[in-house]
Amino acid sequence: MTKRETFTLLALIAVYYEQFELNQEKIDTWHKALKAYSFEELEENLLAHVAASPYPPKIAQLIQKKQVDSRAIPSLEETSHLIYNQEDPARPSVIEEELAKMRKILNIRRE
Repeated sequence: MTKRETFTLLALIAVYYEQFELNQEKIDTWHKALKAYSFEELEENLLAHVAASPYPPKIAQLIQKKQVDSRAIPSLEETSHLIYNQEDPARPSVIEEELAKMRKILNIRRE
């Protein structure tokens, strides 16, 4: 994420939340924390936050990953897809060729 995108994100927060003050120090410090993330991802998280909260977001709230419900039970169609669309394992000859390449790269001699 560029500093310009950080400014754009903070400007959006200032539009949505009147109490959010925008200044150069905030742009610089937020950019340090957010530069590893994509603008699109953070903007999407901001829009979700705006819909749910009357308070400006903290950095941690913008970078949260969406939670996946691990207790979901797949439907019959999803289960069938998982069972019948599995990739076949590699042939033993292919596996041995790849292992030989790795041994060569790592300079490992088999004795």
